[in-house]
Parts: sequence; structure tokens; C-alpha cells
Amino acid sequence: MRLHHFVAVAGLALSLCSAAVAQLRVVDYNLAKLIGDTPSARGVLAAIGQDDKFGFATAPAVMCFQEIPNTVIASVDALVLSAFPGVPYARGTYTTSGTEDGAGGAQAMYYRTDLLTEVVSGHADIATGASRNSDRWLLQVNGYTNPPVRFYIYGSHLKASNTAADATTRNTGAIALRSNADALGAGVHAIFCGDYNLYTNTEPAYLTMVSAGNAQCVDPLGPVNWNSAAGALKHTQSPRDIAGALVGGGVDDRFDFQLSTAAFQDGNGLSLIPGTYRTFGNDGNHYNLAINTGNNSYYPSDIVRSNAIADMLFAATDHMPVVADYQVPPIQTATMQSTFGPVIVGASVVIPVAVSNSANVVSALGSDVLQSTVTGSGALVGSQTITAPLAPSSANVNLTVNTASAASVTGTATVTTAVEGAQNASITRTLTGTVLAHARPSWVSTSLMPSIKIAITVAANSGATQIPAPVYNFGYSALQARLDVDGATGVSAPFSTVDAVETNIAATPGSVTFAFNANGLAPGVYSKTVTVLTSDENLAGATNGSLTLTMQVTVSGGNAADLNGDGRVDAADLAILLNQWGTSGSADIDHDGIVGGSDLGALLNAWS
Repeated sequence: MRLHHFVAVAGLALSLCSAAVAQLRVVDYNLAKLIGDTPSARGVLAAIGQDDKFGFATAPAVMCFQEIPNTVIASVDALVLSAFPGVPYARGTYTTSGTEDGAGGAQAMYYRTDLLTEVVSGHADIATGASRNSDRWLLQVNGYTNPPVRFYIYGSHLKASNTAADATTRNTGAIALRSNADALGAGVHAIFCGDYNLYTNTEPAYLTMVSAGNAQCVDPLGPVNWNSAAGALKHTQSPRDIAGALVGGGVDDRFDFQLSTAAFQDGNGLSLIPGTYRTFGNDGNHYNLAINTGNNSYYPSDIVRSNAIADMLFAATDHMPVVADYQVPPIQTATMQSTFGPVIVGASVVIPVAVSNSANVVSALGSDVLQSTVTGSGALVGSQTITAPLAPSSANVNLTVNTASAASVTGTATVTTAVEGAQNASITRTLTGTVLAHARPSWVSTSLMPSIKIAITVAANSGATQIPAPVYNFGYSALQARLDVDGATGVSAPFSTVDAVETNIAATPGSVTFAFNANGLAPGVYSKTVTVLTSDENLAGATNGSLTLTMQVTVSGGNAADLNGDGRVDAADLAILLNQWGTSGSADIDHDGIVGGSDLGALLNAWS
């Protein structure tokens, strides 16, 4: 019959307040129908969740139990809940029958719902002889959808006892398991958990499991004979030296296994973390002894802790758990700014792309290493392969923007990884921005004119006369930098600078203004060439420029109305005034900034 799942809800709110840790701890444990001491079994499970023998601890992601008849399944549910309060567990699809219950009990699998989801359609019952079925479950790792990361768990309890007929029955079961798993295709991720009751590494069932094929199993402890004191560290049965309802005899058999396919052994993506496969609580020093005889050194530097675990193992059941830790694929994340600029042609623009592995794991060992390649295209230039650390740390790849020409540009950074099962294996980030042409300083609006001469005439002792000049940003458009006027050099008396600073000149011209002081000067021609300093607006890539201005001032004999300096105020001077009417030219007799009626009046009053 098929029974409904249960979900551990006690403390669920507390569990969901913090992110689940994705790395996977898998446990296989024969609970012997819970006829041992249940509080001790609870303590063993809790201690597995705290096991930091390899530098990290995490509550199991998967627990496979053997010898679970229907009569105790509810008690196992309660056992899991109480061993891991606050951790959300669900029971995988559970099937049993009267026949199976009579042969020791069915298989039960529990998984953390914050880490895994059962794909129920992947469940299968597999007859393995002696009225026993193995179960196959399909689990998907949460948070991995592109592509999905899935693996199969097989739970088995093969025929016990050490006769030739028993070995043949076990091999019949092994053949059934391999046939089922081989049919899943090449490269399948599968873990074979269970009490296989194997006595040697030469037994047919063991050889069947490790034989060639799609689901060829790898023994993490190697295919070396374990049936001696030299193999004591591999043994899983029995932690007891007292026989009774539970089997005694001391630690001298390797009955319990976590074999896995080659896909779990290649270190790529979802894989066994090397060296983490162990018999929990077995220190290798109790061959043919109860696991709690004398001191236990499972934790060599903490004998008290080791002894407490050994005592619980002795009382809980007649098997010891097999525990292994598995890494998950990395989760590639990449961030990059989406805009830049504006900048000016020739600017050096560096765009960092930050790449992280955001797999949420207890230890760096819990995730495969993320190797990523960042490649720019379009306006982004560069390519580099890096090893990305776990978030929140990141590795930066600096791409550069092609700023060779003025344009509104778009660039793309593509971040890829070939790590098996990596989430977000290809990420694209887009950058837009503007590259401006340099500003183009000019004295006129119709062409590029970097030099100009301004000539005026003033009367002797007529005081200071301003000499204004417009400054243009020739050809200005939205893809051209604005123009700054930063000052002037080469100015000396009787010339002076009134205003030679302007910023952000665009389509509307700016101006510079100088002055000439005629007081105390003899009649004559005074000339000065100055350099007007310019630059692009204050953006990356800005460069400097300049304009040249020659100012020529004729100081007449003393009458400001003698515009041509010939000593007379007559028609020739009137012609000059009328020619400059409405401007700020040299005919500005009253120095009010424009040639107009008041200047005409002054000229007529001074008429020869």
C-alpha cells in the first residue's frame, strides 16, 4: 500500500527565517524496526547533524532507513521530528506490503523540503528477492531550475545470512537494482543506500554493483577486502557485543553501504566530497568489540563526545549509520553597472563585472568550484576566465569600453561556465552609454577659426575701453562635449582681462572680455596677442585647447571723436561711426558698450 507523505511542521517558521544550506548530507541507517532504545536512536540522528569531523556540520538532507514496517512508520516520523526540531522534513513515497513487513520491513526515506523536492513520478518498487523490495526515489535540488539538478536514491535491504543460497539471492537483488538504474541512461546520478548484508568484496552481489554499465557503482572506500581487522574502519555491524532482540557480536561486518555512480565521483557538479564517507562513530579501534568498549576516538581530540556517541550507537540498534557529504553545483551570479558616461572620445573607461558563486553552503567544500569566463562584445572589450568565490565575495573581470568614436553605444558582457549542473550557466549583462566628440573652440559660428584680430580706435586719455569677443563651440550637437573657457595668458598693461572664464558652452556662444586703458598713453597703435585657454567640459577623456586673440588699439591724438586719428573730426569719422552702428566697435565714443545716438551726438559736437 502507498502511504501519504508527512511534513515536519514543528518549528517550520523558525527554519524558513534563514536560508537553507544547499550542500547535501546523506545518511543510511538500519533502525531494526525501532526495537532498540528510541531515545538513543534520536540522539544518534541529532549527533549526525552536529558531526563536524571534516570541518563542517549540517542536518542531513536525506536519510534512508531500513527495516521500517508499517507498524512503526509513524514512530519513525516522530523520531525524525524530535531529532531535528525546526528542520522541515518530509517522508518520501513509502510503500510496503504484508510480505515485506514480514521480511524485516520496508525502506523509508526522509528529505529536507527546504533543500529538496521529491519527483513522485520517479518512485519505483524493485523486487530484490526474499520477499523484499528496494525503493527508488527521485529528488530535485531546490534552487536549480536552469538546468534542474536531480539524483536518484535507492534504498535496499538485501537477503541476510552467509550461505551460498543467501549470496545468490543477494545477487538477484543486485542484478535487479542495476537493471533498473542502467535503464536510466548514461551519466545518471544515483546513490545506492542500504543494508546489503555483504560479507566480502568478492561476493557476486558486490561485483554486480561495481560492474561496467550506465549505473556502474563506485565504492568510496575502494574495492579492497574489508573482512578483517585491517578493514575495521569500514565496518557497520554490530555496535553491540550482547545478543538478544538486536544482533551482537561486535564490530566486524560491513553490511551497510552508500555506493554511487561515476557521475557522483568525478568532482564536477553534484559529487561526493572526497574523504567524507564514513561509518558514523566508528574509530577503527573496536574490531570484534562493542563500539563503546573502553574509550572511543571517533573525534580524536574529544573523547568525551566520542564516548557519548558510542553509548548511543550501542543502545539504538545493531547497525551503525553510513554518512557521506555531497557538494552541489555552483550558482553563478554576475553583476555589472548598466550605464556609463557620458565620456569623451579617447577616455579610458573600465567596467568591472563581479562574478560570485551564490550556492548557500556551510563550507566551501559544499559547492563545486565555479570557473567562469567573462567576454565582452559590442562596445565592451576583453575576455578573462576566473575562479569565482562564494558570495558575498566576488571576482572582478575588468572590461573596457571602446571610446574611439562619438556615439550612443551598447555593450554586452556574457558570463559562462561549463561546470556540470551549474545554475545560470550563461548570464548576459548589458551596458549603454554615450561617447562625446571633443568640443571645438572657435571665434565664429560658421567655421573653425582658432585665431582672430580685433582692431579698435580710442582717444587718448579716454579711460578703459572693453574689448569683448564671442566664443563658439563649433558644430555643437548632443554627441559633442560642451566647451569651457578656463582663462587667458599673455595679457599685460595697458591691456587687462575683464572676464576670461566660461563653462559649458553648447549651442549658445559664450564670450571673453578684455580691456584697454588709454589714460596717459601717447597716440599710436598698441597691439597684444593673448592665448585664451579652453578645454572640454569636466568629463573623462577631456583635453585642453586654445584660441588666439590679437587686439590692436589705435590711440588717437586726444579727441575721442577722431575715429581715424587724422587730427580732424569730419566725414571720414562719421562714416566709421555709421559703419559700426549698433555694435561695440571702436566708434563707441562714450564707452557705453554700443555705437549709437549718444556717440553720434558726441561726434557732431566735436565736428571740425
